[in-house]
Amino acid sequence: MDKMKILRVINSLNIGGAERSIVVNVPKHIQRGFEMDVLLLDGNPTFFRQELLDNSVSVSWLGLQNNIYNPFYIFKIAKLFKKYDVVHAHLFPTLYWVALAKILTKSKIKLVYTEHSTYNKRRDYTIFNWLDRFLYKQYNAIIAISPEANVALSQHLKRNDIITIFNGVDLSQVRIEAKKDCNELSEKYKDKKLLVQVAGFRSSKDQDTVIKCLTLLPNEYIAVFVGDGERMTTCKKMVDDLGLKERVVFLGLQKNVGAILNLAHIVIMSSHWEGFGRAAIEGMALGKPVIATNVSGLADIVRDAGLLFDTSDTQTLKELILKLEALDFYSEISKKCAERATEYDIDKMISAYELIYNKINE
Repeated sequence: MDKMKILRVINSLNIGGAERSIVVNVPKHIQRGFEMDVLLLDGNPTFFRQELLDNSVSVSWLGLQNNIYNPFYIFKIAKLFKKYDVVHAHLFPTLYWVALAKILTKSKIKLVYTEHSTYNKRRDYTIFNWLDRFLYKQYNAIIAISPEANVALSQHLKRNDIITIFNGVDLSQVRIEAKKDCNELSEKYKDKKLLVQVAGFRSSKDQDTVIKCLTLLPNEYIAVFVGDGERMTTCKKMVDDLGLKERVVFLGLQKNVGAILNLAHIVIMSSHWEGFGRAAIEGMALGKPVIATNVSGLADIVRDAGLLFDTSDTQTLKELILKLEALDFYSEISKKCAERATEYDIDKMISAYELIYNKINE
């Protein structure tokens, strides 16, 4: 029997949870006998793109630093359908372009879409509600990465056939990455307690709360931000205005995220909403206490293992950080977090996706 040929399509491979899932998952599927390629709307060089190429994954792109909202991408995507059995789309507007390509060509190609978030602004507009319901119907299988994302999308689309598959994390790889050198950071802050956040600089990630919380904490606490995005400049200005320049580190995009997480005293996720808190699980896998906001996509991962606080609540965040100064409590939360991480092992997710690929292609 010929190998099933699958194309994974996503906006870009900039830092983000959906993007990270592509980098981690695709090589696993290939190892298990699937032929899987990756197509980017924007092929701008990134660590994630290079990581796939280093793993001998075929990666192509429709443009470099181009507008991902270019509707002409519909025609370019349509030309690729004849080469594959399944096209698996991630994120908007890839969601629309792939569906419209199928309509344009009247193709029988099997489509899969993964919903990575519990909320998006399209849902606030009537015209997009109509468009979403029409275009999602082009997909043979729709997957949500958490129960909360499933409920939100099911209500939005008024349907009950959406499948939940938790994102998986390659726990063994996280532990391997954790052993890599991060000497400059570890030497400079060897006597400090690092509060690490891995997230793109978008309003939903709310790095502001961590920065403001730092003003309430002793000087031994240092905030370390891994990621890039449009709000980094705003956050840097806030740091300057609050006189925190010596206590905040902006690392930008980094390849050795595991090594940085391994230096953390605490991993913090302050998002207003989240599809799937991958960085929280990666921190947990390394035995780090995780403090996260009590929101969809984080609460279900962290509850009864790490610690939760309400969005933008700097006072409670401060209290939880200081509570972890008690060694016994720190050890207890670390152990619970490490145990919780095992529930999100990548092999469970890979098997679930392959069942869907096989089922829709029968």
